[in-house]
Amino acid sequence: MANAVLGGSYSARLNEEIRIKRGLSYGANSRLQGLGDAGIWLASAQTKNPSAPQVVELMLGQFKQLGDSRDGADELAARKATLIGGYGRQLETTAGLAEQVADLAIYGLPLDGIGKYVGEVQAVTPKQVEKYARKHLAADQVHVVVVGDATQFDAAIRKAHPKAVLLQSTALDLDSPNLQGPATR
Repeated sequence: MANAVLGGSYSARLNEEIRIKRGLSYGANSRLQGLGDAGIWLASAQTKNPSAPQVVELMLGQFKQLGDSRDGADELAARKATLIGGYGRQLETTAGLAEQVADLAIYGLPLDGIGKYVGEVQAVTPKQVEKYARKHLAADQVHVVVVGDATQFDAAIRKAHPKAVLLQSTALDLDSPNLQGPATR
């Protein structure tokens, strides 16, 4: 539910702030990617190089806001309707149903979870969303990656985030957790 509010649809907060209000991107979104016992929460937007620092701050601001203030009842109701509608459409196909069964199997959950989804979504409260976001989007847990022509945004990002690290594309090690090769670890 927290992801649905933050960036799970066109009318979610990230897209509203970055695309609709400011025209800084054709779209901003977020998604949760489950990885068995772990996972990753990704937020992304494409923008012009000079506006990258502004987009970074808008995203971080939305992360913080989601954990600091409860969602309005109307906003949460709209996100619930979006999730429930999408879930219903997914179950209309054999492939969609198979995907749900596979997800339950991966997490060792009973198959009756398919029939409980709508009720569980409806039961989520603004306080639960706030608590979840505060735990999982805390500033000390967020890692920001900006890709582009750093000559156009590096100074502004370093001013706001002095510990930022600039990695040249020629030195990237995509197999390393910190994206840096052995010599720079």
